[in-house]
Amino acid sequence: MSKAIQNLNILYNNPFILTPIIITFYEKYEGKQGKDMFLAYLILPLVLYEYSKIVLKNKKKELRTFINFVQKEDIKNNKTEIRKSDKLYGLPGRVEDFKELTNLCLQYAFDTGSLRLNKDLSITFIKNDFKVDKTLIENFKASQNLALIFKNEKITHVYMRLGIKKI
Repeated sequence: MSKAIQNLNILYNNPFILTPIIITFYEKYEGKQGKDMFLAYLILPLVLYEYSKIVLKNKKKELRTFINFVQKEDIKNNKTEIRKSDKLYGLPGRVEDFKELTNLCLQYAFDTGSLRLNKDLSITFIKNDFKVDKTLIENFKASQNLALIFKNEKITHVYMRLGIKKI
């Protein structure tokens, strides 16, 4: 990878910028269960991917509805066509690609005292002192809605439904 592309990758995938997205997720996530830290590995791949972000911006409260959501193209209302497979295409690869970045974001959130990791690998929200970057507002909304979708689902069920076999 050339030096310019590496530098752009560092700028766009910066843990100092993306950590508030994960914190926002856990701020709205109310489904306390052990090992919910593993949900963190799904946040960035779903929220930063354009097709799934479009679906997540609209309030969908169930995982089944999110997965089966289909949108026809509507040029008049500036809506992009979204097929059922578009949202989840390449998700296992994106989870793998974002794994290191997610680890850095989680570590930064723990170090700043925004999140706390418990003994059962669950995460507790403490505070959100980060200033909101206005360019990421859509991502924050998508992250909040993703938390609402995941709050009533078991973690293994989420991974199975999304087709993720490992992290």
